[in-house]
Amino acid sequence: MAGGTITRVASGGFTSHSETYLENFNEITHSAGTKVVYNAEEQHYVGNWEEIPAGTHFIKGWWTDDKDKPIKKAYIGDTIRFHLETKDIKDGEEVNFTVYDWDGMLNLDDKLNLIIKGTSNPYNKITIKGNKGIIEWTTGSGTQKLIDEEGDAEVELYVSCSYKGEVIELPYNMDDYLIIFEKEVLITVIIELPHSYYTIFNDPVSALGMAGHSAMAIGERYFDYGPNNTPGTYSENEYDVDFNNDGDKNDNVFLDRPSYKNSPGQPWWGTHIANRKKIKPEQVTLDMALKHIQLSWKDVQDVNGNIIHYGTYIYGEVHKIEFYVKEHEANKMLKWWEERYKHLKIYSAYPWRGEQCTTTVKTAIQEAFPFNIIRGNNIPDTTQKPSGLLEDLRAFTSTSKEHLGQLAKVSVIKKEATDFKG
Repeated sequence: MAGGTITRVASGGFTSHSETYLENFNEITHSAGTKVVYNAEEQHYVGNWEEIPAGTHFIKGWWTDDKDKPIKKAYIGDTIRFHLETKDIKDGEEVNFTVYDWDGMLNLDDKLNLIIKGTSNPYNKITIKGNKGIIEWTTGSGTQKLIDEEGDAEVELYVSCSYKGEVIELPYNMDDYLIIFEKEVLITVIIELPHSYYTIFNDPVSALGMAGHSAMAIGERYFDYGPNNTPGTYSENEYDVDFNNDGDKNDNVFLDRPSYKNSPGQPWWGTHIANRKKIKPEQVTLDMALKHIQLSWKDVQDVNGNIIHYGTYIYGEVHKIEFYVKEHEANKMLKWWEERYKHLKIYSAYPWRGEQCTTTVKTAIQEAFPFNIIRGNNIPDTTQKPSGLLEDLRAFTSTSKEHLGQLAKVSVIKKEATDFKG
């Protein structure tokens, strides 16, 4: 065997004398009532132990990345290699192999079916040369399916190898099985609360949630939604809306009085940022949005009264909420936003007419986390305002392996403006 465990318990006493004493173990634990003392007159050292063959024809097996660097963890989508070292197997001979996901002590290990690239044939043989062989593949849907079927965050892979009736599972030590899991993606939600001025004066705009804003980023890609109140001609096809109610979505329609109650949608802060930087809204990043928020909320003029900076009109307190999700969960949100940016549809403060900033962020997140009262990460369909979304997200936890179960991080990134008077 390649290793093992030795445990020594000393209660009454333990004494050992030897001219030469050699231990080769993968793990060793010494327990004593008081203390353990090692003494050597000349040297005391730990050296590399001799590799003990795992079987008659098999010495060892180990996992690496595609650069042959030994690994114990990998992401879905990574290219990985399993290396096999053998004994007394002639060049050109083949070893049969099967890759399994270890299920612990249940003995219900699931097989991972590999297919030779460009064919429908199983990939289950290693050709030996110089008593060495390699399996290589890029992890993908098959590994993801095993993770999903287990309802777990990861799989632990080992390889069952057989040659001339000898069958052995490698790597020999279970600690060296390869753990594979999804990449994580940081979700950042940005919420501007209505300025306290509106609360003080009970302004109806605040009741509609119009005085705040909700936005989000998936990784570095930033998205948000707001009204386009500019009179003009709008494409029904582009917005996926029958503006003139003639039964089709093929016309270019002039809208002379769009408003927050019923207007073509557009990225909100995203459009403002894009205009400043002369880029497209879909090119706006999280970093750009965070820097934009810190700018002055009102216009800045030079000594001659010329405007040198147009205000952002972000005058409420701004919160940032961060949590991590699995890559496939992030992709569901991303797909929703990409489709929304293709068809911006109708913006309305009234939910029965269209969507607004908070409902778009809510709906995108619900793509990955549909409302389910018996589990966490819920946003009720009734959530309509930035303040409500903020409270919902305070209870969110990360779902990625690296941050699993950690509560969402909430921070204030900008205080409300003290010079705003409505």
